[in-house]
Amino acid sequence: MAKSSFISRRVSEFVGVALFALALIWLISLASYSPSDPVWFFNTGSRLPPANFAGRIGAFMAELSYQLLGYSAYLTPLVLVVLGWHYFWCRSLDAAYTKLIGALLLFGCVSSFLSLAFGTSEISGKLFRAGGYVGDRIAALLASYLNRTGSIILILTLLFLGIILSTQFSFGRLFAAIGQMIRDRAAALLAAHRAAREERRREKQRQEVLRKHLEKTPKDGDAAKPKIAVRPGESAPERAPGDAAARGAARQPAPEEPPRKPSRPGRCPR
Repeated sequence: MAKSSFISRRVSEFVGVALFALALIWLISLASYSPSDPVWFFNTGSRLPPANFAGRIGAFMAELSYQLLGYSAYLTPLVLVVLGWHYFWCRSLDAAYTKLIGALLLFGCVSSFLSLAFGTSEISGKLFRAGGYVGDRIAALLASYLNRTGSIILILTLLFLGIILSTQFSFGRLFAAIGQMIRDRAAALLAAHRAAREERRREKQRQEVLRKHLEKTPKDGDAAKPKIAVRPGESAPERAPGDAAARGAARQPAPEEPPRKPSRPGRCPR
């Protein structure tokens, strides 16, 4: 049992790698397409070697893809990559039939929309239907009943349905996530604006308190002068010239007295 499980896992990994390689070859074939390449069943008269990077097989794959699907052929490598990813990690496809129907809708809607929108287009100097033969037939069938505008509306509706079925993608969750992101961003901007406004208000209050404090603080020169109380209705007394002289004399140090000589003791009377 364990051995069969191991072999099954190895086979699944091999299939996943093979699908990755096929997707890469298909993408290179489409990107390096040249209309002058010799292609089986399409262009057999040329004897020149193919310019396609994937050789004759790549030229055939690119020619067949553009003829059938047009530019929507670039969806084929994407589908192969998704399948290879699931096979490589041994993951089963949930609702495989639903995703298959969604993939078919996706190819048909993209091809028909390209045919209605662009008609024919030039690829490497050769005219092709933008949506290929499949898209051209579907677009012609829808236009015969709904005309061009109605066909485009129906195709876009089916295109969204194909995306939902093939990828299990939910537009409701997408719009909810976008709305939540916008709300979070708006809340962050509003909070930043409120914080900046509060900071400006606090800075203004600090400046006001500092200004009032500076107005109340006396100057250095005024603080050194003695304050004389003056009664209402009286003028401050004027200082007399003698007061200044007396204050100057009072500040001068007093002269020192010379030292006295010690007196000799007198003789006692006989």
